[in-house]
Amino acid sequence: MVAATEVRSTAGRVVMGTQTRSCARCGAQITRRRRNAQQNEELCSGCDQRDRRAAYFRSYYANHKDRILHKNRRWAKDNKTRIVQLRQARRVRDPSTLQAPRTCVDCDSPVTRAIRCRKCYIRFRYANDAAYRARRLATTRRWLEKRQDTSPLRRASGRASSHVSQFIAN
Repeated sequence: MVAATEVRSTAGRVVMGTQTRSCARCGAQITRRRRNAQQNEELCSGCDQRDRRAAYFRSYYANHKDRILHKNRRWAKDNKTRIVQLRQARRVRDPSTLQAPRTCVDCDSPVTRAIRCRKCYIRFRYANDAAYRARRLATTRRWLEKRQDTSPLRRASGRASSHVSQFIAN
């Protein structure tokens, strides 16, 4: 936004008329000492600098996302007790977390932070994620085969039971 102002001398006479612009974001007056090709004409220097810093950190995070997340996960793994203490302190300090306890969206059992309890989450993933289902079925198949090989009935009879092989086939 452009507004016309007058610059007056100490005697009160109009020396020159100038146009001042205000920042599109915060409304502050835009004054520039230097012109830069990277500056946004519609923003004051503070808002423009915040925009440029935010853009830099967004691009930095995009380029180094895996390394940053790996470091954060490693820190969380090494500092589990510290995370618990911080969450407890935040819960005491923040009154908004003292609302009704969270429950699982499927079975209404109490949960701490998740949307679903562990049993419903596994059931949900099994139903909706083909790769997860294949991995779980393979794990179950290996577990059953190992169990059959070590069971005394299996060794004595020398054959697999029909209901277990039907379960694996499905």
